[in-house]
Amino acid sequence: MGRREDNKAKKRTDLEAAALRLFLGQGFHATTIEQIAAEAGVARGTFYLYFDDKETIFRTLVGAVLDPAVDALVDARKALDEAMDEDGTQAAYLVLAQALIEAVSQNPEATLLFYREQRNPGSVGDWLRSRGAQLDAFVADLLSSLMVRGLIRKTDDRFVALAILGAIDRLVYAWLCGHLPDDPWPVAREVVQLFGAALVNTDQEPVAPST
Repeated sequence: MGRREDNKAKKRTDLEAAALRLFLGQGFHATTIEQIAAEAGVARGTFYLYFDDKETIFRTLVGAVLDPAVDALVDARKALDEAMDEDGTQAAYLVLAQALIEAVSQNPEATLLFYREQRNPGSVGDWLRSRGAQLDAFVADLLSSLMVRGLIRKTDDRFVALAILGAIDRLVYAWLCGHLPDDPWPVAREVVQLFGAALVNTDQEPVAPST
């Protein structure tokens, strides 16, 4: 990468860092593009060389957490589609937990921004809620497929999906706020064990995945 490319990359990084500080400090709606540019030490016009508007940079910041989380769920779905028994499902859950921990650990401030803005009115709040609803539906569908195959007991997949994701949300937020130990892995294992045990199917033999 040449000096010009390095400079462009630095300006983009500076803008993202400035926006993140301001969004966390005073909220998305109270933050202006002028403030972001000034905080990053660039002209207002420079902002538009990298981002179309304020919402675009917000989506970029939060996407750094949401996109890896979605990728982790997709990978977990593939592993669970191949699982044959309770041990296989537990192993897939733990891999998913590790991937989510890594995504949050690499972007803690962006994760905190997601939590702070997801209940706010306006287009950003609507976008965050729609992304959350997509995650809810994905997890519910995943659980439904496990129920069909007899790997977990039959129950209301939507209710269980909300319960699991709600618990994870509260735990992640508590961790980011310093209310849990610095190492989240023991807590993650406990959550996997808790929900795994609650969903164990003792009534039928698992059905092998289709090939």
